[in-house]
Amino acid sequence: MDSNSSNHNAFPDKVVKVMIDDIFRRNNVKPEEVKNNISNEQKQMLQEMVEDLREQVDQFNKGEKNTTKSDE
Repeated sequence: MDSNSSNHNAFPDKVVKVMIDDIFRRNNVKPEEVKNNISNEQKQMLQEMVEDLREQVDQFNKGEKNTTKSDE
């Protein structure tokens, strides 16, 4: 069960990475340049945003599990 949950948590990270890489590629942005030119305030805001999104995904997944169990 633990290995399944760790794979489950990795999935949203992969989706986010693919989306960000695609956006960077379409706009000719190099990730190395972004990392070097981002302020500490922007880093903090991004970290908070990612954490909020993770919480939302977790809540959504819990809701799906509850509806799946009640359907059985």
